[in-house]
Amino acid sequence: MPPSLVVDARAPEASGLGRYLRESVVALSQTGRFEEIVLVGPSAALQPTIARMVGRVQVRDVPWRRHDVRVPLGWRRRVVDLPREVVTWFPHWDGAWRGGWQGVASAHRRRPVTTLHDLILLERGGASAALVAAWMRRMIRASRALVTGTEASRAAFAARFPEVVGRLTVIPHGVAPACLAVGEAAGARRPPGAAPYLLCVGTKRPHKRFEVAIEAFAQLASDSPTLRLRLVGERTAHTNTLHALAARLGVAGRMDDLEGLDESALAACYAGAEAVLVCSRAEGFGMVPLEAMAAGAPVVATRHPTTCEVVGTAAALVPEEDAAAMAAVVRGWTRDEAGRAAVVQAGLVHARRFTWSRSAAALADVLVGDS
Repeated sequence: MPPSLVVDARAPEASGLGRYLRESVVALSQTGRFEEIVLVGPSAALQPTIARMVGRVQVRDVPWRRHDVRVPLGWRRRVVDLPREVVTWFPHWDGAWRGGWQGVASAHRRRPVTTLHDLILLERGGASAALVAAWMRRMIRASRALVTGTEASRAAFAARFPEVVGRLTVIPHGVAPACLAVGEAAGARRPPGAAPYLLCVGTKRPHKRFEVAIEAFAQLASDSPTLRLRLVGERTAHTNTLHALAARLGVAGRMDDLEGLDESALAACYAGAEAVLVCSRAEGFGMVPLEAMAAGAPVVATRHPTTCEVVGTAAALVPEEDAAAMAAVVRGWTRDEAGRAAVVQAGLVHARRFTWSRSAAALADVLVGDS
């Protein structure tokens, strides 16, 4: 009989992490590798995802969300009556390092599999970074196997936590189905007469470096009086810094700050962009450039190791923090439609290689791996 799968599903709404969770569990349910999938998380928020899943699905509602220090003990108390053939997956570092697997061998299938995305929170330093590092190390020790999205991330984790060497499997993420559908549609670009815009997507945090995109846009604004910049993603305290920069550069009135777009609206936003600007200096995988490519938008990105690995040769790459170089690429595309079209076509082909079904099949192999 196939095992049951228990998933820490506390973060279905978060941006990149939420997408990873949602698309993974839907695709895992379609593999036929599990007798039942149990999602441990907010029941109401998980309902749209459950509606897309196949087979038996159960939800165990819990009061904790991300970064809740009650999880290790709470998990053991609230998720205890599970069959011994169950396998457990934590899709992020802040999982339960204590649980029903206590006392079994380190390679036993009852021990969880944990996905490690990035080291961003460790770069802050101070007490919070020390807590994250300690929690992450406990999860590494508690886990039977570990997963990450890129070779660059595997190398970064190995440098920070030598105990992951030989235990970390690289499994690339997939691309949002809505973006693939838009990219396959004819005439997916901006409707005639609509104002042209550049696009940045991501949670508005310092490491996303939206500042570089704003500076690049400011250099292009005089070339095209109708050009706008759209920032799409969850607002944070850092959002005020971005608006202040736009005001200093004289482009605040031409910048749109959006959040809460559903998947179809986001896909359409990608498809209509003149270009998608990717400026992040820290990523575990980085789905934004692939989503943009899949939707038919050209991508110009700064050279971060993870981004370079994910986009390959299908995007224009510029030095980190180089807004002038980013603006020059976009300016070149406005003068060379054939060149832009070639980049778009290369991106479409590249992005189609990344599917959630392929990602889930590889993840299921790790999850179901023999003890």
